[in-house]
Amino acid sequence: MWYRYIIGVNLILITYILLYHFHDHASLAINLLFYSFSKIYQNNHHTAIILAKTPSVRVLKHLNALVHVGVDAFVMCDEQPSKYTNITSRILYVNDESVAQYGLTGNRVWDRVFVWLYNQTSLDYVWLMEEDVTWSNIHYMVDLFDRYANNHADLLARNIIYRNRGARRWLHWPKVFLKILPENKWSGSLNMLSRVSRRLVNAHQYYVQQLLSERKKPNVTQFDNDYYYQEFLIPTVGHMFNLTMLIYDYSKMDVYVYRLSENNIRNSLEDGKHIFHSVKHDSPLLINATVIKKK
Repeated sequence: MWYRYIIGVNLILITYILLYHFHDHASLAINLLFYSFSKIYQNNHHTAIILAKTPSVRVLKHLNALVHVGVDAFVMCDEQPSKYTNITSRILYVNDESVAQYGLTGNRVWDRVFVWLYNQTSLDYVWLMEEDVTWSNIHYMVDLFDRYANNHADLLARNIIYRNRGARRWLHWPKVFLKILPENKWSGSLNMLSRVSRRLVNAHQYYVQQLLSERKKPNVTQFDNDYYYQEFLIPTVGHMFNLTMLIYDYSKMDVYVYRLSENNIRNSLEDGKHIFHSVKHDSPLLINATVIKKK
């Protein structure tokens, strides 16, 4: 009888070991699953900066809408914002002296945002949007951001053109040639709504410093300021560093050079457009642009 007792004890011990082993691996699997989902959630964290002349009421409404849907949003101003509103951590400004250190004397908001980004080493990607970009519902912006959350392109732009692929007619090609930025690398992009990577920001900083050194050479008699035009400089330095530059899906976006009228907006909405440039006013047709609600 005693051997049956020993067999039974052994069976109980083996069963306990197997259950413990299973529980340990199940816990590991659950932890890995949770970690995977948490990583996905982290990847969907977005940073966006509105580029504006001043922190107007309209701009601040758009900032508030972005923040309330989980976007880490800021406004970069081209004028000292303290003249218009109390300074908060989400209203950014880079003074003229800091911009001039890089030879950027145009004092444009695009120059200011890049000088600010030079020091934001923790930002891997950031969306940049001009103040005349708006939307029919804030969730369409989040949908666009989410769509490219796991895309590692260094530049996402509305359009990208390449000088060496036949696009020779463009207003902002430089007229003076520099060896540091050869013509076969010249590129242009439409950046009213775009995303840049840390790699591209670093490349931008490097070539801004190179341009400054070029301008300081004693034998330089003329210098073409179009080298500093950001819709030229951003994609060109990306091309120089062989970074990845892509055109995002703009099927729901309407781009105008001039002010959109109410009739333009109405027609675009009927055509299924939801993101707009350029809207320089608070359109009654886009009343939901700053209202947080479901699509």
